[in-house]
Amino acid sequence: MMRISAYPAFKTRYKNPYNWLLYKNMPVDEAVVEEFSYQKIIKNKYDILHLHWVVETIIRHPNWIIAALRSLIMLMLIDFARTKGTKVIWTIHDSTPHSIVHPHLANWFQKQLLTRIDGYISLSKKAEKIIVKTLPTVQYLPHTIIPHGHYRDIYPNNINPDAARQKLHIPENKHVVLFFGYIDIYKNVPQLIKLFRELAPQDWVLVIAGNIERDYLKQEIITATENDTKVKLFLKYIPDDEIQIYFQSADLVVLPFTEILNSGSSLLALSFNRPILVPNLGSIPEVKEQVGEDWVNTYSGDFTSEVLAQGLNWVINTTRSSQCMMEKLDWKQLSQETLKHYQKIFQRDLENHNFPIKIQDN
Repeated sequence: MMRISAYPAFKTRYKNPYNWLLYKNMPVDEAVVEEFSYQKIIKNKYDILHLHWVVETIIRHPNWIIAALRSLIMLMLIDFARTKGTKVIWTIHDSTPHSIVHPHLANWFQKQLLTRIDGYISLSKKAEKIIVKTLPTVQYLPHTIIPHGHYRDIYPNNINPDAARQKLHIPENKHVVLFFGYIDIYKNVPQLIKLFRELAPQDWVLVIAGNIERDYLKQEIITATENDTKVKLFLKYIPDDEIQIYFQSADLVVLPFTEILNSGSSLLALSFNRPILVPNLGSIPEVKEQVGEDWVNTYSGDFTSEVLAQGLNWVINTTRSSQCMMEKLDWKQLSQETLKHYQKIFQRDLENHNFPIKIQDN
């Protein structure tokens, strides 16, 4: 039985259920997963410390001194855990963290972290190549590729498209193009609004739904809309039980990111059986292979009005099944693969150092 401390494990369930899905599907007879805390790391002995988004979250505090202290404390805790035999594994979701407040501090912390990990996980073959190029020292560490799982059956989904559109006050004879998700600079939402309004596609409505924390970006989006009735803004946190309303109303989900490595937003849309228009970047081509080109339309280069027009035409004129096939992204399988990676790293250390730790056989 392996004992695992995860940073985070379950507490982000209602913000991003990725970790919750990963750990709740671990075999209960082979692994016990606990939420990371400073006190628990000091008090308890863990086989694995599994880190996610650690650079972004540690350096998040706006005060540089506090962010620096948080960095030092985290590194000291990692060092302390390793003295007790804990193996540190980092799932590298992004080779370059987004929206860092203190970039120089973040770079220093990441370099220090890289000297302390025993293995890592990437979410796609493309991500692995980018990570090795960006962070070359990791190539000498044990690693594996475990894709991001789907979000099917995680959120309520019992409303039909007509009822969903009624709730959003969208006329029955209109098609809907949707952007859904947390709104940040690199997600290119003002450009989507601008191009949609320039294209002015007949019988289409654009819906923008998601939380936004940057006031100037919010104002930029509102200004770009100019009270156009064909652009509907829902710039707020969307509760879990309302997510279905937006996806069930949509004919096409457009995610015109300027940069992307792994996209939970893409998988969320596909989990609701909604086709997507996305840039041909990062892990997206692999997602396209996994679910089929009828569901994923990719473009290269800048997001332009021609790209948008082609996407709208594609979604209307492509025949696809009623459900997107996502068996390759099943969480039970992905959790089992993660556990095997833990065991591989532990077994490797046993063979090299002969630590007296028992590993459960598969």
